[in-house]
Amino acid sequence: MRVLFVVISFVIVQMSAFAQNTITMNDQRIIELKKAFINNDTRVFSFINSIIESSEQYFGDKPYNIVKDKGPVAPSKDPRDYISLSRYWWPDPQKVDGLPYIRHDGKSNPELERYDYRKITELETAVSTLGMLYYITEGDKYAKRASEILREWFLDPVTGMNPNMTYAQYVPGMSYIRGTGILDGRAIVYALNGAKLIEGSKYWTINDKKALQEWVKIFLYWMQNSTQGLMEQNAQNNHGLWYDFIRMGMSLYIDDPSYVKLIVETSLYKRLDAQQEINGSFPQELARTLGLSYTTFALDAFYECSEIALKAGIDMWNHTSASGRSIARGVEFAFPYYLEPQKWPYQQISPFETGRGSMALYIAGLKLKKKEYQDAA
Repeated sequence: MRVLFVVISFVIVQMSAFAQNTITMNDQRIIELKKAFINNDTRVFSFINSIIESSEQYFGDKPYNIVKDKGPVAPSKDPRDYISLSRYWWPDPQKVDGLPYIRHDGKSNPELERYDYRKITELETAVSTLGMLYYITEGDKYAKRASEILREWFLDPVTGMNPNMTYAQYVPGMSYIRGTGILDGRAIVYALNGAKLIEGSKYWTINDKKALQEWVKIFLYWMQNSTQGLMEQNAQNNHGLWYDFIRMGMSLYIDDPSYVKLIVETSLYKRLDAQQEINGSFPQELARTLGLSYTTFALDAFYECSEIALKAGIDMWNHTSASGRSIARGVEFAFPYYLEPQKWPYQQISPFETGRGSMALYIAGLKLKKKEYQDAA
């Protein structure tokens, strides 16, 4: 029994050390999840087993890169350049060729599935899932497959994505530069969670990590120095929030928590003050045709940033600006409409799926110790 106790204690200590290295996840919750799985907690065990079953789709010959089976190619003619379609832009019915596309806010063009956006979301889901399964089950096959996908997407000289998003959220027929496509880089940050979770594996070497860090450094430099990056840095809506999220996540991955702190203190807090009304609403998001969805999207950005900030020693949930703005106030504004979305007084041209607000509510409930938020989530 003493030996068994020592072994279990050692495993828990090792788990604690191993889990303290994700980008956007709450590491303590990951530790608790693994402990519950090891202890055969009925709910957790059945849940993880269902994820294990569904993860079989990530094995086999399916490519995870933007070169293979390429849809539309970027104007650069380089298949390694990421390209996606701006979601709300459609062919102009008044033009024979439909160009340039015109905007219908809130109405998604199904053509976007032909572009690289579908592939990058698949990358995010695959690597995050495999990384988590490796950490929880310690099954080598998950780390092996995750490492293969990461190398194929980022590091391979033939299939690896160029470290920029110059053609992200491209609008066919439009000749001027837009910065909004950098938003797609969220998927890369989430994929980095998976890269961190397999660092204890023999399949993801120090050299692999260094190579991916170099890729991230180049992408980060492009974000902060390109014309498009500077445009997005000045965005006055959720795009500015997600721009900071991407910068923060990538800075943490290259082991620069001091820069994460700088972004929070010199940029993100200023955005909160500028974008939020005293009642907690975000006017730029209310102006959209999907006002509640975009309000939630802004809150998503804040709570995701808060998880990264915590790893740099900053608790954003306890921050209230001199003018009274805070993340907590934003959740307070949205809360009644998550319970009764039909009472939303602004535009929402598609039905709001109440589950969309669950993560913001759950995390706010934990951070602010509000049981009503957790119950609603």
